[in-house]
Amino acid sequence: MFKSIVVAFDGSLHASRALEIGATLAGQEQAQLGIIYVIDANHTQIPEAIRSMGEVEHIIDPMPRMVVKFEEAPINMVSTMTQTASDSEKAMFQYADFLASQAEQSARDYGAEDIESKAVLGSPAEEIVVYAREREADLIITGSRGLGKLKSLVLGSTSNKVSQLADCSCLTVK
Repeated sequence: MFKSIVVAFDGSLHASRALEIGATLAGQEQAQLGIIYVIDANHTQIPEAIRSMGEVEHIIDPMPRMVVKFEEAPINMVSTMTQTASDSEKAMFQYADFLASQAEQSARDYGAEDIESKAVLGSPAEEIVVYAREREADLIITGSRGLGKLKSLVLGSTSNKVSQLADCSCLTVK
């Protein structure tokens, strides 16, 4: 029935359950299994009013308020900050690759054989759907709640957006 299944994985409990179901189903159906981990490109770009609301509701930790004039910063500091940002992105990809490899091993334990994992930077729902289209997936499986509480509160959940954008069937796991 299914030839290609995509599981969105972010390390959360619901995503782990989605992986278990997807890998078990892929093993039973002898289907290809694609696992995608999306590093949210907008994770730090929260509008101030929404950030404030999230802090008041204790959904996110308060951020210190600072006013910085980067045009007055020493060139070596700007260079160091640029390098730090680059190192931070590398660290995020290393973490994502690590989680994806752990997910692959778990998928094998659940019975899947033909497995590919991928870590990308972008908008989670959009990247999941693009990956599913590339793999000609018959089914996308997502967890009902991932790790982005504030974003889902304001913009709707990733699983909901995936189901709206996808060309194939979607299964949301609790």
